[in-house]
Parts: sequence; structure tokens; C-alpha cells
Amino acid sequence: MELPDAAKGRRKLWEIAQHLHCSIIGTCLSMDDLRKLTRKGGMRVADDATDYCIHSYYVREAGSNGKLGRLLHKMLDDKHAVDIRRFSAAGDAAQVEALWNKAFDSGRVAGAYWAVMSLRAVPQELVTTAYGQVHMLSHVLGSYNRNAIQRVAAAEKQIVELTRQRDAAQAAKLELERTKEKQIRDLEAELLRARCNAPAQPVPSDPRGTAALKSRLARAEQRLSAERERRRAAEARIARLELMDEGEMAQQPPAAARPAETPATIDVAGQCVLYVGGRQALVPHIRSAVERRQGRLLHHDGGLEQAPRILENLVTQADMVFCPLDCVSHAACLRVKRLCQRLDKPFLLLRSSGASSLVRALRSDAHP
Repeated sequence: MELPDAAKGRRKLWEIAQHLHCSIIGTCLSMDDLRKLTRKGGMRVADDATDYCIHSYYVREAGSNGKLGRLLHKMLDDKHAVDIRRFSAAGDAAQVEALWNKAFDSGRVAGAYWAVMSLRAVPQELVTTAYGQVHMLSHVLGSYNRNAIQRVAAAEKQIVELTRQRDAAQAAKLELERTKEKQIRDLEAELLRARCNAPAQPVPSDPRGTAALKSRLARAEQRLSAERERRRAAEARIARLELMDEGEMAQQPPAAARPAETPATIDVAGQCVLYVGGRQALVPHIRSAVERRQGRLLHHDGGLEQAPRILENLVTQADMVFCPLDCVSHAACLRVKRLCQRLDKPFLLLRSSGASSLVRALRSDAHP
């Protein structure tokens, strides 16, 4: 692709000082670009070749006016043509420096760096400054990547442990259910026999016999109630572990995240948001936060007063669903999560029911 007249007066890649080639190749071209160029040049990459080997090879070739040097130069010009035109149109060195500072501050470095390095009119002082900034930026990004890898490893380890706990709890739950169901059946049978036999027996002359029978019935009912309560507690514990597991997965940083990217945010503009659970007093604040961002709020208290059966209808209407972990029925939260999975709708867990927790999840650049 031939550049317009505004982009003339530029250095070829092999005319640029060799000590700059490493930063130019590493900053302005990706490894996919280099592999594509390898195929275009009719070469084959060895199976054991590392990215560093490929990068080093092209850094050496950048200094010669050969086939690969010309292909490298053309790829750089084609990929960053827009930035080249913008920098070439600058009237003087001050404007070029202003364009570079703006590009560096916004994170759009690659095209601007190639334009600065290749324009003949750029002062040597700016070339040195840009090189130093890009060099230090590589150290910062390397440190960020190392920290990100450590965080990912820690999160994966925690997820494995939570998964192990969940699986163990589920196995224990199944065993507990079988044991408790048998005990409940035995207790119900015993209670039924006691109730059926009581009228047929002659009324004891001793009032203590009647009291003993009533006491036996009361104990049987208490044991039956206690077993049912323990079963409900076990189910609630399983629900909490599943929600903890889901919450940790939602917070795991993506393994391929790029440091220069902005963290993902949630845009509710034009969306219908369902909030399940939370404190009733905070609902007006949550509604206000969603409506300020041009969204529409639906609310369900998770089954405290509103019937759980209407949850499916609300999930069907919503575009996305939020649940606070600290103030919602675990059974309701799991029900909503499964509905969202079945309907393929976003389901997001919040650490707390405060309005600020929801606000943090929404886009910071939303409409005020």
C-alpha cells in the first residue's frame, strides 16, 4: 500500500538505528504478525522455535535492505497507516511531540511509536524520549503480567479447594439424606402405630400411663421435627458452598487479560435489570442507580413476602439478574441462577446488598 504524499519524508526500517529495532518490532508488531510474515516470506518455523527466537530473528533482519527487511517495513506501514498520516500532517516538532504524548497517555502506543521512529523530521530528543518511555512501559507491563499470573494461580487453587469442599458436601448430603429419610420413615411409622393403637387400648386407670403415652408421642414428633430441620440445614450449607463457588468464578481474572485493557464493566442502558433479594429500604436507591443509567429495575425479595413462583416470569422479562450474597435466600438464589442458565441470561453475584455494591458493578462512565 503506497502512502499518501503527507507521509513522505520518512526513514526506511533499515535506516533507523539498530538499537531501536528490538523495541519497534516488539511494540509495533504482534507475534501473529511475525508468524504471518514468515509464511508470506516462504519460510517454515521450527516446531521448537520460541516466540523469543522468532522475535530475535526479525530484529536482526530489520537492519538489512533485503526481502524480509522490506516486508517488515511494508507491514509496519500498512498496519499503522492512520497514525503515520496523522503524525506526518503535524506542522512542527512541538505538534509531533503533543501527538506522541496524547497517544502514550491513552495507551495507543504502537502506531504512534512507529510514526515517531520513521519520520525524518522528528528531533533526536523526542526519539530518545519515546524510546525510554516504551522501554520502561515494557517493565511495567511485565510486572503487571507476573502479578496477574500469580493472582490467577491463587484463584484457581481456591476454586479447586472450593470444588473439593462442594463435592465432599454433596456426597455427605446424599448420604445424610438416605440416612435421614430412613429415620424419618421409621419415626413416621412408629408415630402412626402409636396413634392407631392408642384408641384401642383401655384407658389406664393410672393417669401416669396416659401421661407416658402422650410423652412418647411428643418425643416422637420432636425427633421427627429435628431430623427435618437438620436436613434443611444440610441443604442450606450445600447452597452456600455452591454460591461461594460461583462467586469465586465470577471474580477470577481472565488468564489472557492484557494489562492495557480497561476492566469490563456492565452497561444497563436500555436493559431490564432484575434484583433478587436485598433490603427493602435500599430498593429505591438501587432503582435510582439503575434508572440514572437508563435501565429499568425489577425487584423480587427472594421469597420473604413475594411468592417464589413468580421468579421465573421475572427472569423471563429481565435482560440480566443480580443477587447479593449476604441478603437473599440461598434456595431462591440457586433457583434464579439455574433459570438464568436455562434461559442463557447473565447472572451476577454481588458481595453485599448495599446500593454501592451494585453501583460498582455498573459502568463508571454511565450517564449521570
